[in-house]
Amino acid sequence: MGRPRQAILSPEKIYRAALDLVDEFGDFTLPGLAKRLSVSPSSIYHHVQGRPEIINGIRSVIGADALASGDFFTAGADWRDRAAAWARSYRRALGQHAKCIPLLVGEAVTDHATLEIYEHLAALFVEQGFSANDVVVAVTVLDNFMLGSALDVAAPESAWLADAEAQPALHAAFADASLAGPRSDLSFEVGVAAIIAHLGTLVA
Repeated sequence: MGRPRQAILSPEKIYRAALDLVDEFGDFTLPGLAKRLSVSPSSIYHHVQGRPEIINGIRSVIGADALASGDFFTAGADWRDRAAAWARSYRRALGQHAKCIPLLVGEAVTDHATLEIYEHLAALFVEQGFSANDVVVAVTVLDNFMLGSALDVAAPESAWLADAEAQPALHAAFADASLAGPRSDLSFEVGVAAIIAHLGTLVA
């Protein structure tokens, strides 16, 4: 019997299988990943060094997909619109894999695709004359807000089941509200606009 024309495994196949497991269960194990791929755990180690590399690989897959489908680079000339588009595009990409976010924030970013996404944002602020300190803060605050908003994409529309007697203000607000769209999307747009308005005050 001849050898297969293509390798059964590749790093990307491993990353995408791990991403599928996290989407389903919120995490992955090496034995579970090997079972999903129908290989032995030792076979996985021929292609990746271990769990941290797989987590960064998951990030790279999401980042590559985000770059391929997002509008990071086509949002117009105004830096405020481009910063909002960055947050909007990346939130949409991560919102499809919200269960991955707790894993991703525990590892430093090292993959090219994701670094390219953040390089675009940092360069946008540098072009506007932001100081190094303000670039770090601006990237961090947009990143933090975008990650939290991406988690909220997977949350229930009624995220707080308040009691009319114990939490009357919260209960009444949700009972009386008539939002013109999904709570998460509307709240994200308000928040990102407020953040970018403040960042505008940092420009010399």
